[in-house]
Amino acid sequence: MDATFMEWLGYATLYAIVVKAVLASTPTPPPETAIGKVYRALEWSVLVIGRVKENAGR
Repeated sequence: MDATFMEWLGYATLYAIVVKAVLASTPTPPPETAIGKVYRALEWSVLVIGRVKENAGR
């Protein structure tokens, strides 16, 4: 494989790990606020969809 592809794959993995750690460690803001919209976009960017966080720990 091309080294450039492997670098981008590594960056994408690092991005997903960091974003998921931030999402897991912060409370979910109300969706109608600006921060809530950014939060929602971050969730979609790393494929955290549905009610995953609400059902965690059950």
